[in-house]
Amino acid sequence: MRTLEAHHAIIATGGSVVYGKEAMEHLQEIGTVIYLEVAYTGAGKASGRYQRQGVLILRDGQTLYDLYLERTPLYEKYADIRISETGLDIEQTVEQIVDGITNLH
Repeated sequence: MRTLEAHHAIIATGGSVVYGKEAMEHLQEIGTVIYLEVAYTGAGKASGRYQRQGVLILRDGQTLYDLYLERTPLYEKYADIRISETGLDIEQTVEQIVDGITNLH
């Protein structure tokens, strides 16, 4: 990730990239980091959604909620823009992203 070069691109990382300080700092250097904040509902655990999307390893005794609580402060730390997804549809999310980027620059 540290050597990634991108121009006029959107990079959707996996959730675990946030553990890599150097990777996150590099992303901040080359662009705007946007955190799409989603409230934890627990629905993913019942459906197995997170396993299919690539949450590879939970430590012994760790729950998806524990993982959510562990990662959230990191997402917040590195985000240039935070957008709460609560109650937004895709069009509203895109509007919030555009507004956030416009107001940032």
